[in-house]
Amino acid sequence: MTALSSSAPSLFGTGWVARRVDGEAMRTVDGVLDSLAAAWRFPDHFGRNRDALDDCMRDLPTDLPTAEGGPSTGLLTIVVHAGALLADAPDELEWFAESVDFWHDHYHDRRFAVLLTDDDPAAVRDRWAAVGTQLTDPTEEI
Repeated sequence: MTALSSSAPSLFGTGWVARRVDGEAMRTVDGVLDSLAAAWRFPDHFGRNRDALDDCMRDLPTDLPTAEGGPSTGLLTIVVHAGALLADAPDELEWFAESVDFWHDHYHDRRFAVLLTDDDPAAVRDRWAAVGTQLTDPTEEI
């Protein structure tokens, strides 16, 4: 699931574990790979390619503690400045959107989402709609 908001909601007490990445650092595929690898602490053997990204995003630890110290029940990647995500490689946005759906489908028994935040959510929504992806409202899903 990919959601869109002008800001990230509080996750305190929800069971979600979140990692924050900056769309400004993710303007290219290499930036996406590097940012997600750092945020989720991928293993040293991460191959820095799309297939390796898919593998690592589908193999995130399920025993991460929440901010309160309890067991996690969901994994959330928050992309701030989402309008900059793949801005220097716009033809790659469809690939990324499909990957997020692929990762989400893998976690069928757990909650998994990517939350896009930006000062101009309408522009982000339009970019994602252009590649066939409808973004959800996080207040309904998260």
